[in-house]
Amino acid sequence: MQDSDPKHPGFFLNPSEKSPSYRSRAHLLPVAHETEFPSSLKKGLLIDPETATKTESETETLSFDKPVVCTRCHSLRHYGKVKDPTVENLLPDFDFDYTIGRRLASTGGTRSVVLMVVDSVDFDGSFPRKVAKLVTATIEENHKAWKEGKPANLPRMVLVVTKIDLLPSTVEPVRLERWVKRQARAGGAGQNTITSFHFVSAVKDWGLKNLVDDVVGLAGPRGCVWTVGAQNAGKSTLINALGKCLGGRIAHLTEAPVPGTTLGIVRVEGVLPGKTKLFDTPGLLHPNQITTRLSREEQRLVHIGKELKPRTYRIKDIQILRDMVMDLLKGCFEGMVLYEPLVLYWSLFGEGEPKRHLRKNIFQCNI
Repeated sequence: MQDSDPKHPGFFLNPSEKSPSYRSRAHLLPVAHETEFPSSLKKGLLIDPETATKTESETETLSFDKPVVCTRCHSLRHYGKVKDPTVENLLPDFDFDYTIGRRLASTGGTRSVVLMVVDSVDFDGSFPRKVAKLVTATIEENHKAWKEGKPANLPRMVLVVTKIDLLPSTVEPVRLERWVKRQARAGGAGQNTITSFHFVSAVKDWGLKNLVDDVVGLAGPRGCVWTVGAQNAGKSTLINALGKCLGGRIAHLTEAPVPGTTLGIVRVEGVLPGKTKLFDTPGLLHPNQITTRLSREEQRLVHIGKELKPRTYRIKDIQILRDMVMDLLKGCFEGMVLYEPLVLYWSLFGEGEPKRHLRKNIFQCNI
């Protein structure tokens, strides 16, 4: 050991002698003047040093600019992927019947409003058939009890079709609404169980004001609003857009084009007026949703972020058309004869120009 040159190995300094009052805390400065964690920090807010002198009531009026999130949400917000994909498979699935279904089926309690969020681009793959059948059965059962004079709570079901800004501009609103009503009835919703239909866009703020007015009127001053839908249908994005539209508190829920972003039921405060409670729920597994079966790289390829535009192609080769038609009909009409000239028009919908891969005629019958 040596104490002459700190650059040489073995350098060591003898510790200085401690004063008898070294255990006293008189020289320490308080980190915070509050005896416990403030409510603003519990809600996920970081307070800047410049605004630290403000009272708690003034701090709550500030915008939610710096929410405190976990590492998983941070990775989803900034990188569009989960921190550890292997851990995601260990997470339990969301049980809608046990958590929310029992509350909707109960005859007492506050008034309930179910917002069924459906992706307009993938309606059949995101329509919550299980929720529609459960709420429809609850309404019919409680309605019979209400007619008999028994206590009954009739939940209101509102169908919200999101991402309408991605639909082609040639789509007619009237025909779209008729088609949505027909598909909703085919998916399990009753004839008159859906209270209202709303077509919104969280990106361009289309239809949000009418949606809020309708939900507030249905829920009342103390009702519960449950946002339900398939994975990656746009539930969290819709709630964040509602907070911005109303000019109130911004929810700052984690948004990412990854199925299963929300893990549990999240109560969102300050978005709806009064004491109306708004809940964001995890995405439901849908057997007809193909995005949940793809890898992350494949999900990026099929993700739609811009307006869909049609691309129409024409096939004139009679041999290719004969092979395609026969393959589609699977030999149902063996005696069918195709005469020239025969032209097939094939339309594709995509957000950009699709990649065309020209092949030889001998292989084109397999497309």
